Amino acid sequence: MMRSPLPAGIFYLFLGILFISWAITDVRNTGEWTLLSIILAVFATFDFYSAIRYIRLHFMIKKMNKK
Repeated sequence: MMRSPLPAGIFYLFLGILFISWAITDVRNTGEWTLLSIILAVFATFDFYSAIRYIRLHFMIKKMNKK
């Protein structure tokens, strides 16, 4: 039996929130956007994208199993 992609989606969502909060903290401490804060925002974007894909995949599999 295949594992559900929902836990992976939740994990990536948590990582995206973590990277965004770290980037916001960095901007507040330095007063400007540094290279580190930009890189963290880019990582968060990839994590949010992956989370959305995994969560959508979970619901697609769930819908296909109902049929």
